Amino acid sequence: MRYSISLQFMWTDLPFADRVRKAASHGFDQIDLWDWRDLDIDRLAETCRTEGVALGSFFGHRQAGLADPSQRDRVLEELAASVKAARRVGATQLHTFSDGIGPGGVIQKPPPLRWEARYQSCVEGLEEAVKLVEGTGITLVVEAINNIYVPGYFWDEVGITLAICRAVDHPQLRLAFDCFHQQLAGGRLTDHLREALAWMARFDVADVPGRGQPGTGEINFTHLRRVLESEGYDGVVSFEVDPVGGDSDAAVRACRRVFGF
Repeated sequence: MRYSISLQFMWTDLPFADRVRKAASHGFDQIDLWDWRDLDIDRLAETCRTEGVALGSFFGHRQAGLADPSQRDRVLEELAASVKAARRVGATQLHTFSDGIGPGGVIQKPPPLRWEARYQSCVEGLEEAVKLVEGTGITLVVEAINNIYVPGYFWDEVGITLAICRAVDHPQLRLAFDCFHQQLAGGRLTDHLREALAWMARFDVADVPGRGQPGTGEINFTHLRRVLESEGYDGVVSFEVDPVGGDSDAAVRACRRVFGF
């Protein structure tokens, strides 16, 4: 397994380049970002190269969503720019979303559409999107987000993203299994994890409630790590935690105690 840290909530008193250095000092294999357009992505990529960590992933699009067919051209335009940036800096995963997500997590809801129409729009949009990454080594990652914190988001649990991956059936389209979101949305983490493993690009770690580090909430991450090991998972484990009490170094120590990297 390869271990990654999302820099969004970590060491927030530092500029992102220094956050990369902190991640490297703690032994992470790679770092993850949110929207690359908000950052000096080329400078961060150079810092990653200097520090010996990979720049793993960032958002492929955000302003428009796949569940609305009228937004598809905007999604593909955003994705094309993100693929270009990812190839330039060496990122290997781009996150995709069912709905456009504005400031504060407010989604841009599509016009009234039946569930089936939104699902079909996602499948058709991703069939077009994977053409942008064919032959690049970049994987598009479909990401379920609970609709407790983000009401109205269409991919609200991993069962939907798994069905979409199966429908598109492309080796460069995979899903993120986010324990925080899935526990809030549907629970049964062990069963859902085993079902999703063959289609997973990443296993995202944060506890419930609060998105804290392992050991601060109700999820048994030691058990889930053993499931990953028993099933031979060899992908990315990413820690997208919001450190309890703002202590990022303590959060890293908690992650390392459970996962042993």
